[in-house]
Amino acid sequence: MKKLALVLAAFALVACGSNGGSSEPEKTGKAESEANSKGQVATAEVTLQGDKITKITLDETYPDKDSTKKALGPDYNMKGASPIGKEWNEQVEFLEDYIVKNGLDSIKLDEEGVPTNEDVLTGCTISVKDMLDAADAAVKAAK
Repeated sequence: MKKLALVLAAFALVACGSNGGSSEPEKTGKAESEANSKGQVATAEVTLQGDKITKITLDETYPDKDSTKKALGPDYNMKGASPIGKEWNEQVEFLEDYIVKNGLDSIKLDEEGVPTNEDVLTGCTISVKDMLDAADAAVKAAK
């Protein structure tokens, strides 16, 4: 029983003292794009540890609804038109996870701003250029 208690105590100390393996402090940055032709503005907020994005939040305003696309969730009503059957917010959440795992530079876009990476297209088929530009600016702001 004592061995189990020691193992659990050691694990707790390691878990509490862990900061992702980096001694660098976290930094945050925010940025937004210029309004596009529809009046929508992409926003990004990032948390960095060193040069690695550890958290990212992407969104776009949706001026006609006085909201953001992510906040609208299923009320954005894109699922039926989506070739992968996912709402806008679901696709952006997939993209956010992808960026944390693979970095911003790993995403390649076509001329319409849609990802061309096969592994990205499994979860995100929308135009993301403005959001990626905002994310890049947010990274620069965090540094």
